[in-house]
Amino acid sequence: MRSPAAILRRLWQPHRGLFWLMVLLQLLSSCIVLFVQITDPPDALRLALGVMALIDSLLAWWLAARLWRESAPSTPS
Repeated sequence: MRSPAAILRRLWQPHRGLFWLMVLLQLLSSCIVLFVQITDPPDALRLALGVMALIDSLLAWWLAARLWRESAPSTPS
């Protein structure tokens, strides 16, 4: 069984651009949600911002899965 540190090391890759793009997208979706909660915009704008936040989150999850897959330990043949 792998240690939790070894598992997290597969996602923590600050030398890769995908890692920073994933972090940026997560921060952007968090800022959008915070903006919606603080300002209480009109319904149409709230819907548009909500869709943007969901798309940002989905893209960030996709990048996290890609980082996870690409850093999988090689299995001996």
